[in-house]
Amino acid sequence: MPEIILTFEWDGKTILKETKGFIGSQCISKTKFLEDDLGKPANRRKKAEYYENKEENKEDKLKA
Repeated sequence: MPEIILTFEWDGKTILKETKGFIGSQCISKTKFLEDDLGKPANRRKKAEYYENKEENKEDKLKA
């Protein structure tokens, strides 16, 4: 099940956003509303799931 995890630091200005369970660029599109409201990230680190091939995942789901 996909998750969006937000961590607010003590300074009140630093917000860490982490996503789990999204494939490819879904993590960016699904959290766009947060960036629109809270501001664009100063730096973005992409996890391995971002680079996963969407077509491979569709085939895996069909096999299951």
